[in-house]
Amino acid sequence: MSETKYTDAERPTWVPYWPNTLGRLWQAIIATVAVVAVSIHRGQLAVRGDDPWHTTGPMVLLAVVICAWVGLHDNVIRWGIPVRFVRRIEDDVHGSGMSIPPRTAKLWLIVLASIAVTGIGVALARSEMLAPVGMPIAGSGAVVLLVTLGFRSSVELRLFADGFVRRRRSCMFFFPRTHDILVRWDDVEQFEASTYRTSEKRGSGFTEPVVYVRATGLDIERPRDRLDQPDRMAIRIHLLAAEPNAVLALMKWCTDGPVNRIRVTGYDSPDLLVPPPLRERLELSRS
Repeated sequence: MSETKYTDAERPTWVPYWPNTLGRLWQAIIATVAVVAVSIHRGQLAVRGDDPWHTTGPMVLLAVVICAWVGLHDNVIRWGIPVRFVRRIEDDVHGSGMSIPPRTAKLWLIVLASIAVTGIGVALARSEMLAPVGMPIAGSGAVVLLVTLGFRSSVELRLFADGFVRRRRSCMFFFPRTHDILVRWDDVEQFEASTYRTSEKRGSGFTEPVVYVRATGLDIERPRDRLDQPDRMAIRIHLLAAEPNAVLALMKWCTDGPVNRIRVTGYDSPDLLVPPPLRERLELSRS
């Protein structure tokens, strides 16, 4: 998809509601280099018979998983999400529109990491010296894998000419459930860009972006998200397969009038979510 199909006057203005930064990326790179260096040193010791070699592989794998986890949060890997994941949809009630699907990278990372941990535990269980800890490690990996695949939820955002829909899907093994909340553009009172901690414990978890929507007539009797309140709806915008600032800019742009809203029904509507180049975004974030 091309960025030139809309002029600057015909597309949303990208605003750093959540400033982009390379801080976490550099931390991930330094951590990876440090752990790899330690692993190489331990490998040299193993060659001389001073240290068991089998500790190097799990250490490197753990470093990669940790760095990838950091990257999936704090706007590192999220920057590179292409708009091809955004698709046009046809709804029987709302007509043509666009759908921003949920991100699945973190889910697959957890699945692969769980499989890797299970395999490492099985391998360690075959060692006479490490057999007592091998099976608990393998069991823990298997439990995490089962819970991840059996209990999962996702958020999808659908935009139409008359409004937008937050769709939450939850799955408990083989029993999926879907909950939609429709908010019409004319009813929107405020979009509030904020953040929240993924863990309720003080000082733990990741700080993630969230959008709070206040609208006329919005009455959430049964909150489907712990961040929901009766008078406002929470959209965990970091869970969507698009750059968060671009998504919020598009939603605010649609509240400006029907001329803008009709753009989300066009074949080129995903182009409206293409953010500026990374260098420009970093400059805007620092200004």
